[in-house]
Amino acid sequence: MTIPAFRKTILQWYASHRRNMPWRNTKNPYEILVSEIMLQQTQVSRVLIKYEEFLRAFPTTKVLANASDAELLKVWSGLGYWRRAKYLKETVKTVENAFGGIFPQDIQTLETLPGIGPYTSHALACFAFQNPDAFIDTNIRRVYLHFFFPDQKNISDKEILPIAQKAVWLENPREWHYALFDYGATELKNKGINKQSRHYHKQSKFKGSFRSFRTNAIRYLLKQKQQKGKADVLEAFVETDLRKQEAVFNAEEILASLIKDGLIVKHKNLYQIQSRKE
Repeated sequence: MTIPAFRKTILQWYASHRRNMPWRNTKNPYEILVSEIMLQQTQVSRVLIKYEEFLRAFPTTKVLANASDAELLKVWSGLGYWRRAKYLKETVKTVENAFGGIFPQDIQTLETLPGIGPYTSHALACFAFQNPDAFIDTNIRRVYLHFFFPDQKNISDKEILPIAQKAVWLENPREWHYALFDYGATELKNKGINKQSRHYHKQSKFKGSFRSFRTNAIRYLLKQKQQKGKADVLEAFVETDLRKQEAVFNAEEILASLIKDGLIVKHKNLYQIQSRKE
């Protein structure tokens, strides 16, 4: 298929199948960044529930930068991958302190922000500022594999990117990438196309995973008064949770990982959600 024919196919389909999502109705880079961080390894349906709640609680970079970690994690609860929330806060603090609250527009500078990698920097530059540089995620990769690499195996993103760059609809890169998202997520879902990719990894189950026990420990503390809990009680809670799932982990390593990530602190005989604002 030629590039013009491919672009026409995608855009014609998109004209009648565009998904309406709240973060597509804004060009505010902060609001777009929130959606991008939330959507990492989290289903769209769950993000739709949390996105507007989060922006009501933290409507600007300044409000989020000045929020306590406890406030942040309480609103974030239900999305998992708690470190994303911490990175998001660190990013907006940097935007406030280093850039006067104004997001940089170029990809290279965006990538210097805490927790912002190549994908997020490209997506933010595209959706907020109409940057025309192509980028790839799971859904976009699926589209290019389907149209340009049928029945081929072990295809790398380096092979896809030159085609993706030529295909960008320069009149509106933002809508072009949304179109690719939607086509890949709906028309090509559950067809196993991404198994053709060299970068394919089957996502592990959440239940019974190390991450799930971290999540349950955080949720336990968030329900306690002042987000504090006696050390022996929390450790017993985690151990009980582990035994129910016949897990190979132990409470000590679960809680130590949360401390290492700055999500909780231990003081004497108490665990507490990290509550610093600085």
